[in-house]
Amino acid sequence: MSCVIKTLTPFINKDFLCKALTAAGCGYTVQGEKIITDRKDYRLGFQTFEKDFRIGKYVLNAYSHTDKNQAEFVSEIEKHYNIIYQEAIAEAERLRLEEEKKRLEEERKAFVEKQKCAIIEKAEAKGYSVKEENVKGKIKLVLVKRTY
Repeated sequence: MSCVIKTLTPFINKDFLCKALTAAGCGYTVQGEKIITDRKDYRLGFQTFEKDFRIGKYVLNAYSHTDKNQAEFVSEIEKHYNIIYQEAIAEAERLRLEEEKKRLEEERKAFVEKQKCAIIEKAEAKGYSVKEENVKGKIKLVLVKRTY
C-alpha cells in the first residue's frame, strides 16, 4: 500500500524547515540541499527532505510499511513551519517599520535644520543677530537688533 501526502504549504525555506523539524522534536542533519531526519524507513533508511529544483521546494522522501502516522508527522511539520514563517514575516515588518520611522525622523530633522538656517540667514541679512535657545527640547530663535 502506498500513499501520496500533499501539503498546502510549500517548504521553500531550508532554515524554516529545520526549525520546524526541531519544534516537532525530530532530529536532523543537513548535507547541502538535503535534510536527513532521524525517522527511519523500512526500505530507504532515514527519511529525507530534498530540494526539488523543478518546483523550488523541499519534498519528503519516505517509504514505510510500518509508519502509520506519516501524514500526522508531515501535518505537524507543516503546522510548525507556518508558525515560524508567520513570525519571520512579522519580524521583517517590524524591522521595516522601524527603518521607516528612523528615515522619517531624519527627514524631519533635516527639514528643521534647513528652516533654521534659512531664518538665520534672512535675519542676518536684515541686520539682526540671532540667539538660539533650547526651551523644553524645542529650539527657540531670538532675533536681536541693536539700535543706537
